[in-house]
Amino acid sequence: MATLLHLALLTGTVLVLAKVMPGVRIKNTGTALVTAAVFSVLSWALGWVLHLVLGAVLFLPAILTLGLAFVLLPFLVNTVILWLTDKVLHAFEIEDLKALLLSSGAITLMNAVFHLILRR
Repeated sequence: MATLLHLALLTGTVLVLAKVMPGVRIKNTGTALVTAAVFSVLSWALGWVLHLVLGAVLFLPAILTLGLAFVLLPFLVNTVILWLTDKVLHAFEIEDLKALLLSSGAITLMNAVFHLILRR
């Protein structure tokens, strides 16, 4: 049930991003659902690898910032996975780095809110 809710939230986020941000394009509403599904599968398949690699890269900065660098870890992982989603799907397009970073930030924020609600 939580997976379906998360997929619906991600689909809604992609739809809003496509409407609000000029650098994000989707062909139709079905594309938003496919984009959310591909993003979720890539996150499931590659997320743990990216967390390990980026966590190792951020280890020294995290020590120097008393762990604050690890706050960026979900954002960085989502950015890489969103970029990969853009490359896999032709019906979903992110035009530039600014749109990628803002979209990744929105998805990271929505994921954080979703997980906070689930814990209650």
